[in-house]
Amino acid sequence: MSAKLIGQSKQFDEKINNIKARFFSAKDDFKKYYVYYNKNPEVNEFQNYYANSKNQLQQMSKGLFLITNNIDKNIEILDNNMSATALKLEDERKLNTELLALLNNLQNTQNGSVILIDDSKDSYNTQYYYNWEIIAGILIVSSLLAKMFIPAAISGKS
Repeated sequence: MSAKLIGQSKQFDEKINNIKARFFSAKDDFKKYYVYYNKNPEVNEFQNYYANSKNQLQQMSKGLFLITNNIDKNIEILDNNMSATALKLEDERKLNTELLALLNNLQNTQNGSVILIDDSKDSYNTQYYYNWEIIAGILIVSSLLAKMFIPAAISGKS
């Protein structure tokens, strides 16, 4: 789109410069033949030159009008494109804001889950060591009870 517009703007510039280059010569001819025609209206040659120079200026004016009209159309097209792009950009900004909020929530959730996992590991390790302490305590108490009651049971049988 941009290259097309640059090409069109160069074409418009060339056309305008072409009209500009021819305008002063055509204006001078028009002035000269206008004076000749008004001084000698009966001379057909002056009438023809005057009509030709007037027609040449009108054609330049018409060409310049068409060029400015095309430029206005292109400006309108660009304005519509820019408006559409601005709307898309605004939608993308809203989406970006929503996605950033979601990302922030997910990071907070991840941080929370990491903390929960760490807490669960600590709780598990605490319970694990407590279970081993209970098993050790049961074994110690069992061995003490066995030492106390087995010799008494053996001496009580005899």
